[in-house]
Parts: sequence; C-alpha cells; structure tokens
Amino acid sequence: MMQSAKRTRCGDCLFLTEQCVCKWVPKLSTRLRILILQDPKEAQHAKNTVSLLSLGLPTVECISIANSALLHEVLAQLDPNKWRLVFPIEGAAAIESIDKEAAVHIEGLILLDATWRKAKKLYFTESLLHAFDTVCFSQPPLGQYSIRKSPNEVSLSTLEACAYAIEQVAGEDMQPLREFMVAAQEWQWRKQPLSHRHIK
Repeated sequence: MMQSAKRTRCGDCLFLTEQCVCKWVPKLSTRLRILILQDPKEAQHAKNTVSLLSLGLPTVECISIANSALLHEVLAQLDPNKWRLVFPIEGAAAIESIDKEAAVHIEGLILLDATWRKAKKLYFTESLLHAFDTVCFSQPPLGQYSIRKSPNEVSLSTLEACAYAIEQVAGEDMQPLREFMVAAQEWQWRKQPLSHRHIK
C-alpha cells in the first residue's frame, strides 16, 4: 500500500506526487508557435526538460521523431518562410542578428530534443527540415541545468534554448520559465548528492 501511494502521480503536472512541481509552474504565453521534435529516449529520460517546458508554455507541441508519418505531416504543413529551425549547423544565422522587421514575420520555431549525435542524424536524414532557415546562438546565456551532463559549458537544455530563442525573436521575457526549471530541478533532485551535479 505504501509503495503504491509513493507511485501516485499528480493529476496536473503528471509527476509523482512526491515530485509535484505545480506550485512553481509560471503562467506564460508567447505569440510564437513552438514545435519540439523529440527523440523517444529523451522522452523517457527523467532529467529531460521538455515536460517542464510544456507545463510552463502549454501551447508547445511535441512530436516523437519515431512517428515519421506524423512528423512528415506536420512539417509539410509549416510555411518555411515563417518558421525557423533552431540548430547550430554550418551556415546557420545568429538568432541575435534577426532584425525586428524580419522577426515580426516569424510565426514559429522548431527545436530538436535529442543528443547532439542523434540531432545531427535527424537533420541530415530528414529532408523536410532542409526547407527551413536555421538559426543558432552566438551569445547564449550560461546554462543552469546542472543535474545533467552537457557536452560543453555553453550547452543549454531544450527548455533554456527555447526560452532564449523566444526572447530573441519575439522579445518576450521568458525568465520565469528558467526560474521554474531551477526550482523544479532543486525540488525533484533534492536527494541527489551534490557530487552528481554537473556544475558549470
């Protein structure tokens, strides 16, 4: 009975009741549409931030890259002139350099939620992604997601990358999203030894 109780999930945030983050969820919105293409293994990773992102920005759409039919259907419906792919590929434009006049015409952002290796594979094998202009970060903020190992000190979690991209394109303040992530991270991983943290 006790074990069963411990596995009960919150009906709102869907985390285990002992890891419920509802009291920190911010009320945010953005004019941009956000599409996350997610590797199935990332969806199963306990430290993935897309679940937190979806709570903070309920309009976020997340599609598994394993569902190729749905992936193709959704991408084919997007106007490449009004969408940008956030991905640091060679030739990508710095998102910080987008002027206000051009930014007004951007309708949505696509982000890849996968390891760097799998993200590159997806980009090079999914031809529909090549229709979209790519943008990257030339001056990204320091990442705060310290509970998961990153490839380098300037790497951002998907939530942080999304927040920064929205700020640069739409000029909307997404700091509450970062604060939510940090609060949730501290709460959910409060029993994790500090030695397991990946301090940057």
